Amino acid sequence: MVNRRISKDLKERAVALSEIGYDAPAVADILGVSGDSVKRWVRNVATYGVVQRKSPLRGRKRILSTRIIEALHDLLRSSPALYLDEIASWIAVTFDQPVSISTVQRSLKALGYSVKKLRKAAAQHDELTREQWKADILSRFTADQLVFADESSKDDRTSERRRGIRYSILPALCVDGLLTVRVVRGSVDGSAFYDWVITELLPKMNPYPGPNSVLIVDNCRTHKSNAVRDAIEAAGCLYIFLPPYSPDWNPIEEAFSCVKYHMRREQPDWEESHRAPEIVLMEACMTAVTPDKARGWYEHSGYLTRL
Repeated sequence: MVNRRISKDLKERAVALSEIGYDAPAVADILGVSGDSVKRWVRNVATYGVVQRKSPLRGRKRILSTRIIEALHDLLRSSPALYLDEIASWIAVTFDQPVSISTVQRSLKALGYSVKKLRKAAAQHDELTREQWKADILSRFTADQLVFADESSKDDRTSERRRGIRYSILPALCVDGLLTVRVVRGSVDGSAFYDWVITELLPKMNPYPGPNSVLIVDNCRTHKSNAVRDAIEAAGCLYIFLPPYSPDWNPIEEAFSCVKYHMRREQPDWEESHRAPEIVLMEACMTAVTPDKARGWYEHSGYLTRL
């Protein structure tokens, strides 16, 4: 059996699906991974707070100041669903102080938190939020009004080339298939997302309440720019965030899995063709995502009842 590298975002999606009730075989089928891998990632999150256990070979750990501890306490009261690595990133960005995962974990323990307690609080809070959000969406919109966008990454490593350049795909999915897709070298930041929305996505959407008039994305930082919201609303469209930890309600997640499966299946052919990775990724998206599949994904996510 040939081992393949699985991205961190795919592992986290697997854990998120498990936390909302999907069993390991179902998650494995949706995301195209093994059930044993899903169980291992869930176990890693329960034990270490992250999907992949970090190497114990770390530099000297920094001690958090009282100011950071107090801010961390406030953060967790409002956002109990954060992962340990997300908390570490927040500390690094907010206070310009890099910290290790273990430092964060010790600090949480000192504050009286545990991963189990945080997960329980987050699950209880998130499930109520999720149900309220879904009921609101289904009461206000039809499937043909909803457009979903997100980004996913892939590198161009091959069996001969062990190091590769990372590329990101940035698609928009409607009930009839892909509205548009862009391939970005590197990761998608707020600037790239804004440019894509302005130049490629909005020209293919319609003012609300027309078809393809409501854009739904997850609530990651890349999507939260006021400039993006202003541009979307200026075009007469609506901009809505998914509730936390709701990949099962974003049909584009299944599209990503379908594209990645297509890439794995066709890898020998595209390696042999020596075509540019951008072209390969674009063709994979356009080939793998069909109108029939898109409708099926909308149905799986609970949006497609009657157009």
